Amino acid sequence: MSVIDLSVAKARLRVFGTHTDADLQQALDGAEQEAMRFMNRTQLPTLPLEYPSSSSSSEEVPSESDPVAPDVVEAVLLLAKASFEATDPDEVTGYRQAAEMKLFPYRAFLGV
Repeated sequence: MSVIDLSVAKARLRVFGTHTDADLQQALDGAEQEAMRFMNRTQLPTLPLEYPSSSSSSEEVPSESDPVAPDVVEAVLLLAKASFEATDPDEVTGYRQAAEMKLFPYRAFLGV
């Protein structure tokens, strides 16, 4: 089950009704998994509730009480859109590249 609510994805992708909920949920779950693999994380990064005044980066250990970083949500939705709506390989590639650009600052264990 995804962290990002299905209603958020439905609104972003302009999906109405419930006839595609199972397919969209699967795309959203897969997109979250893909994002976590790209970032080398086991959870989507969150921002402290008092962000941006207290910190300029995501928390080292994501907190379930804090929201997922907004740009990470956007990236996950781009990945879900690639899976759910894209019609050709170039379109999929474009969505994935845009998502990776948003996720790159959150990557962990890149080495020195």
